[in-house]
Amino acid sequence: MLIFCYILFILTSVSAVFFVLIQQPKQSGLSASAGSGGNLLGDRGFEGGLHRITAGLGIAFLVLALVLNFLSR
Repeated sequence: MLIFCYILFILTSVSAVFFVLIQQPKQSGLSASAGSGGNLLGDRGFEGGLHRITAGLGIAFLVLALVLNFLSR
């Protein structure tokens, strides 16, 4: 169980770093470069979907850190 949590923790952290790095600054968002501001991943367009995924990964990171802390005792 502990090894599975460590693997999930590493995958979550690498994924969070990836999704943070692919986000564009607010000045030139992905919708402007793609040519559409449609509802690809939600109401806020593609950036909103990336924001939602990044927030979910951040929450998962914190929860897994707490779980690993309690399991390692």
